[in-house]
Amino acid sequence: MKTRVIVNPMANKGNCGKRWPQIRAELENHLGPLAADDIVMTRARNHGTVLAREAVTAGYRRLISVGGDGTFSEILNGVIADDRLIVPGLVLAQLPGGTSNEFSRSFGQNSLADASRAVASGTTREIDVFRAEARGYAGDQVTRYGFLLAIVGAAATISWRAQRVPLLKRLGPVSYVLMTAFTSLTYTPRAYRIRVDDEAEQTLPMWALLLCSFDGAGEGLMLAPGADPGDCKLDLIMVGDMGRWESLTKIVPRLGDGSYIAHPKVTRRHATRITIDSDQMVQADVDGESIGQLPMSVALLPLRVTVAVNRSAPEAGR
Repeated sequence: MKTRVIVNPMANKGNCGKRWPQIRAELENHLGPLAADDIVMTRARNHGTVLAREAVTAGYRRLISVGGDGTFSEILNGVIADDRLIVPGLVLAQLPGGTSNEFSRSFGQNSLADASRAVASGTTREIDVFRAEARGYAGDQVTRYGFLLAIVGAAATISWRAQRVPLLKRLGPVSYVLMTAFTSLTYTPRAYRIRVDDEAEQTLPMWALLLCSFDGAGEGLMLAPGADPGDCKLDLIMVGDMGRWESLTKIVPRLGDGSYIAHPKVTRRHATRITIDSDQMVQADVDGESIGQLPMSVALLPLRVTVAVNRSAPEAGR
């Protein structure tokens, strides 16, 4: 299978670029020598989307993402148009090189050796894909395809702040810990208008709303324990009307093992479509990247994407 490797050298605070010779050696150990034309580097945010589309146009049918979940998401958006794969028979893969490598973690491919073996083995499975539409910060409509999660509310604010404060961004995972504590002490729940599938619209006060396909996200978070990325359903988790101290002491410390789900103000269910809006400005985030603000709609697509794995079922827990 004609293979292109798309490398994000800035992933994990630039460590991915520094480790690229080691990553390449491990991949070639399992896949064989790579030609110079089979490797491209991203140069800016969303450049992975452009490179993925160019690769498919050039006849490549296996795309290997070297970076984190954000890089994988960019590549995913490069191979889908109008809710369809731009060509059939594509296989996507991830070599973990980012701060967050939830894709690799979920399939037991945390090491470069395991991830490289997954690419070379030919074993694949299908994962779900969703379409998210939101209002961009410039007032335009933004469409983004996602595979991991879509979040709004406090969770999206934490992600946005942690990525955009230069000093914090250099701290990597620590930035999320610091910004989570700060946001919990300052964030006030909003009133949301929510419609799930074909049900009647509800107005609910919430601290955060999460739509998860995988069970984890970020660095060490277990947001939807037991979620299956290929079950044709999204796990909808609504964190209700939380006071600041309550969110800091009862929710935040339990995000690592998923036990926050047991809190009486947290609800969990399955959904395939959701629309959400608010009279206040609320940020919207897909796969760890802020795409804009409410209103946002999320719909699971009938489309599924084939990915390279070492086994067909996701890892249970961590």
